[in-house]
Amino acid sequence: MNISVEYRDNSGTTSTHSYALTRLAFAKHLAIAGQRYAPAPQKLMRTIAMFFHYSYYLQRQDFYNDKFSVPPPQLYDPTEKGQFSSLAGKAIADFLSKRIDGSLYTVNYEAAMMLLNMPLNAGRPDLIAYTQNSMFAIEAKGYSRGCGNMTTHKNQSTTGGIPVNYTVACVSYNLYNQVKCKYHDPYNDNVPYDFKGLKKLTRNYYSGLVGFLNEKYFDYQKIELNRESFYTVELSFRKFKKVFMAEFPFLPFHFFELFDFHKPQIILPSNIRELAKNGISKDTKPFDFENSKQENIYIDNDRVGLRFRE
Repeated sequence: MNISVEYRDNSGTTSTHSYALTRLAFAKHLAIAGQRYAPAPQKLMRTIAMFFHYSYYLQRQDFYNDKFSVPPPQLYDPTEKGQFSSLAGKAIADFLSKRIDGSLYTVNYEAAMMLLNMPLNAGRPDLIAYTQNSMFAIEAKGYSRGCGNMTTHKNQSTTGGIPVNYTVACVSYNLYNQVKCKYHDPYNDNVPYDFKGLKKLTRNYYSGLVGFLNEKYFDYQKIELNRESFYTVELSFRKFKKVFMAEFPFLPFHFFELFDFHKPQIILPSNIRELAKNGISKDTKPFDFENSKQENIYIDNDRVGLRFRE
């Protein structure tokens, strides 16, 4: 999918850009964007079920014609379509924050408020993102038709109360005809970088993911990509089912046997145990990996990715 983006910087200058989004990249950002707590093996059931649930919206032919699919009439549900549109808007905002602003890590804004012991009874944007030298908030929207009132969206991006360097309104629209997006960066305030908050939030993030390095439930090995070392974790049905059958109060569905055909893998940085203990520093550079045209592998700036068998 190629997303046409109207980008407006904090000086008011507008330009148009195009960004390539693969289905695997969309899957990663859909699973992570806005998740309140750290991802973990126990949450994989919910994530995979979500992909199956919304599979009618992600048909390959439509996706690579730059749009999401509409379910057939007998399965159409306008409430469900609205829910998917909202999720797609968050996923695209998360993706574009990495491509446009070079953010290294994004998290649900509410999770950051809880970390700071702030009351949750006020309006707030959707995400907060960290680059190497700044923090910014993102109000993310997804609409089937027009983009709505950008001034209202920009104002929403400034709520919430966490001091940030700037805020972004990212609105994806026309989702089921030809996806377009407006990415507006309307404010720029000079505030101290919250280094402690970044470390604590990313400790939670990587602590959840390090649970995949458990040989009882997952097979994994080291690989090298772009001169960096990673773990690839096999999501084999034969091992994966033990996670749920042995320790969690629900059983896997029979379609998890599809794992043995697609051979999905989670990609994790080789220093993930250290990251789980100490978090990342603002000096950490985003992972530079040219994966926009590869359909079987995607690694995000945070060095977490997905790979399927070709």
